[in-house]
Order: sequence, then structure tokens, then C-alpha cells
Amino acid sequence: MSSAEKPRLFFIDNVRILLVILVVSFHAGAPYAGVPWFMIPAETTALSEVVLGWFLTVCAAFFLGFFFMISGYFSPGSCDRKGATLFLKDRFVRLGIPLIVFYTAVMPLFRYGMYFLDADDPLSLWEFLASAYHWEPYHLWFIEALLVFTVLYCVWRGLTKETPQKQLRTPQNKDIFVAAVFLTVVTFVVRIWVPVGVWDPLKVVPPAYLPQFLGLFSAGIISYRQNWVMKVSASVGMMWLRIGLITVLLFPVIYRMSGGEYSSLTGGFHWRPFIFAVWEAFVCIGLCVGVLIYFREKVNLQGRLQRALSANVYAVYLIHFPVVIFVQYTLIGVMLHPFMKFLVVTMAGILFSFLISHFIRTLPFAEKIL
Repeated sequence: MSSAEKPRLFFIDNVRILLVILVVSFHAGAPYAGVPWFMIPAETTALSEVVLGWFLTVCAAFFLGFFFMISGYFSPGSCDRKGATLFLKDRFVRLGIPLIVFYTAVMPLFRYGMYFLDADDPLSLWEFLASAYHWEPYHLWFIEALLVFTVLYCVWRGLTKETPQKQLRTPQNKDIFVAAVFLTVVTFVVRIWVPVGVWDPLKVVPPAYLPQFLGLFSAGIISYRQNWVMKVSASVGMMWLRIGLITVLLFPVIYRMSGGEYSSLTGGFHWRPFIFAVWEAFVCIGLCVGVLIYFREKVNLQGRLQRALSANVYAVYLIHFPVVIFVQYTLIGVMLHPFMKFLVVTMAGILFSFLISHFIRTLPFAEKIL
């Protein structure tokens, strides 16, 4: 069957729905885990800081890497059908236009609106943009990085002509284990010099996660050519799902070993960041492989609701950030436990993001981009 004739993989659409819900939840939980978060004051208890911090750390270990893997998986087929020039043009439209709109208009205006609500003697919009606003991509760094990876893929494809690859054997448990070990080592080495939380000057990608992101994007490309998504056995997938979930449960042990100092895990030449790199790699590989195969086996159907949700995943990723921050802002001073605020912001953020996305996509030309 040619790439143009391949049936739609509903299970991957369903994985994308899960991942974007996790992205919304991740940003919803930040201030209630004690993470510095724009103009939203931290509201925590000892328990919420630990539990939500655990949740955020698990999400950060795999969900954006998973998105990169899925994006890499669909790149070769799209490039085959359209040709490199049209494929790149399409990517610049779908990724570049939203990036420009959010960078130059949506986020500056949103940040000014939030500033205006809090300021006693606010600057004018132009004064704010010229002197007080920090020009950065915010959550759209992911779109920047994906655009860069896509360009690099097309350059590599042009230089190598991407000659037909010999068929590789389908990954078994030991192959996936070796991949996790390799990711551990490369990640640890990078973080000796560039710990988690440090960005490149252009804020295209956090270097501490570059091995994971680039590795999974490349794995997605290879997986498409080798059809590994359909060939990896259910038993292998379920094994790695169990490994990923069990590894998730080990984080409190690692956190306790750090003396309750997350910063001691994030980088440097020390056994603590090495152990954290091991934990993160096995969570990442375990959940990326395991969840994908689980959804292939168990969640490979879509009804009307799932089709509507999957059609809006990209737009939800784009717009959820200001939506979540606004909901968090409305809850400042409301007497609710941090866990309750997290749940309210998560549910409201998901609901409003999908609703707003649905209406935006009805606008002329929007559906072609989003």
C-alpha cells in the first residue's frame, strides 16, 4: 500500500488528544506546584507542591517528546506526496503563520491586558511593548523547534536523496532498552553543561531536552519508513507501558534522594542528575512506546466527539496558554484548596480552549492553517 493510500490511524489521533489535554493540565498546575508563573502568585500546600510537582515532572519527561515523535512520523509521507518544496511551504503556512500571529499580536496584547488589569497607573500599549514587554515565543517555542526540525529533515532528505532504506528488524525489548540507555547517557552529558531550565538565546528549544526531542523526531521518521508503529508487538508495547508507569512511581524516591531540592537533579557532573536522567529516559521511552501501542490495540476507533476533538488539537495547543492564565487570574483570592484550583483551571482550560478553537476554525482560511 502506498503512503497516499494508508488509512487514517485513529489511535494516533486519540494519542494527540490525550497529549494536548496533558499540556493544558501541565500549565494549569504550575502555580499550584510552586512554579514561578507570570503574574499568577504561587498557591501551594506541602502536599500540593509535592504531588503536582510530581505530575509536572512526569509530563515534562515525555509529552512534548511524544509530540515530536508523532510529527516526525507523519513528515516522510507528507513530503513524499507533496514534494519537498510544497511540503515546506505547507509547514511554513501551518507553523509559521500562527507563530508570527501569536508572537507579534496575540501574546503581546494578552500580556498587556493582564498588566492593565493590575497596574494602578498603566503605561500605554506602545510604552508597554517598547519598555516592559519581554518578546519571546512563550509556549510556541515548540512550534519554532518543529519548524527547525522540519527544515533540517528536508535539507537532509535533499542531500542524501533519502534512498530506500533496507528493512530493519522490528524493535524488541532489548533494542528499546538500548535506546533508553543511549538517551540517558546523551542527556546526562548535555546537562553537565546545560541544566534543565536554561534556554538557547533564541528560545527555540531547551538544550537539556534536545537529545530527547531530536531523537524522537528522528525515531518517528524511521518508524514511518519501517512501519514500526504497526509492527511492534502488543506484548513489547505492554511491557514498556508497565516499565514507564513503574518508573513514574519511583520519582518520590529520587526526589527524596535529592534532599527535596529539584535543582540538584537538573544538571551537573554528579550522580543525582545521572539518576534523574535514567528515570526520565525510561519514563519517556516507556510511555511513548507503551501508550502508542496500547492505543493501537485498545483505542483505535473514533466517534463524532473524538473526530471533533482531534481536528482541534493543534488550535488548542496554540490558544490554551492565554486561556489557562486568564482562568488562573480569575481565581486569585478565591478561597479554594490548590488541588481544587488545579482541577477547576484544568477543566475550564480544556473546555474553553476546545470551544474557542472550534469557533476560530470556522473563520475563513483558518481551517487550512489550523
